[in-house]
Amino acid sequence: MSGLNDIAVLGSGPAALSIAAACTERGASVTLVAPEPEAPWQPNYCLWADEVSPRMEHLTERLWPQASVVTALGSRVLERPYVKLDTQELQRFLWGALRAGSVRITSSRAAALDHRGTESRIRTDDGTILRARVVIDASGARSPFIKRTHRRAPAFQTAFGLMLRAPGHGFDPNRMVLMDFCPASRQDPDPPSFLYVLPMGDDRLFIEETSLARRPAMRLSVLRARLEARLASLGLQHCERIDEEHCSIAMGLGLPTPEQALVPFGAAAAMVHPASGYLVSRVLRKADPVAASIVESLVSGDASLAIASGNATLWPRQERAVWELYTFGLETLVGMTATEIGCFFDSFFRLPQNGWSGFLGGTLSRSELAAVMTRLFGTLPASVRWHLVRTGLSAGAAPLARSVLQPGLT
Repeated sequence: MSGLNDIAVLGSGPAALSIAAACTERGASVTLVAPEPEAPWQPNYCLWADEVSPRMEHLTERLWPQASVVTALGSRVLERPYVKLDTQELQRFLWGALRAGSVRITSSRAAALDHRGTESRIRTDDGTILRARVVIDASGARSPFIKRTHRRAPAFQTAFGLMLRAPGHGFDPNRMVLMDFCPASRQDPDPPSFLYVLPMGDDRLFIEETSLARRPAMRLSVLRARLEARLASLGLQHCERIDEEHCSIAMGLGLPTPEQALVPFGAAAAMVHPASGYLVSRVLRKADPVAASIVESLVSGDASLAIASGNATLWPRQERAVWELYTFGLETLVGMTATEIGCFFDSFFRLPQNGWSGFLGGTLSRSELAAVMTRLFGTLPASVRWHLVRTGLSAGAAPLARSVLQPGLT
């Protein structure tokens, strides 16, 4: 049995390392528990440039001054810079911050938790018992240790992408493609998916086919086939394939209950944006305040207070209400046809930038979010409005729909 550490963090992805490093920076002793803690990260981590904190600006691998959105109704240029973080440098940066403090690394998976008031005991899959005053579970959406307010079936965002060596690829190196809903063929694909493109210079290109949100998840084989059709239509089918990426992100998980014997974080804490799938910007924004609330409360010697403080900082009551509105947004997207979703996003990106950017970033207050959704509803074609109304009247969402769509709500 190990000695007693202040905090044990389960997981080793961006959420786990962010919160663990923030805790060690405040003087806490941390045990990191993960089966392969230093396995290289593979995904691209992207966010809007204004979401990157000053201390992480040096981690930017590529910046695009503009982004574009394309639907059957036309193309829009978004004058908001977008960045890709250097995945390896981000991982190294967080490990460096973590190792600058007091940290112990355990290369095992947490198999069971036993909460005993003043401490928690973690039994790993090799039988080791670890002790900590506070457990932070950042091990992902499939964690078995989280209690949730609702056990709703998640929707899934799935994507299949390729990094290509593609000299003369034809994409503007100063503009990334956020969403292109126009299919490679003339026939609209249902269920819908869109193209996402990061021009990495004159000779490299990351190109991905993404299903925004479906229940059940769209099969990767379908996305792969659609991407191959895209490559053929662009004349890129014979380009060298440097790497591939595929993902499946659970969206719309029930929020963790406020009364937990641990503090969830990242996807385990349902921090994935229910309507867009964004996570990394929220994780980086929340790590410091959540860590501060936990460590400051531990100074008093009360572990239960530290856990309660961490959970309250992670999900304040007002933010919980806002997240339910975002979940309504998810439910509307899940059932849309290709035509409807193209109309929806054409109208969405015609909103003022502070409206659509706040929606995607999850930074709007409840009244601001309701006002944005109400304004959007008024600009949508009748067929898409009717889809939103049907969604609001089904699956127990009627009170939520009424709160969002009533006239004059600001």
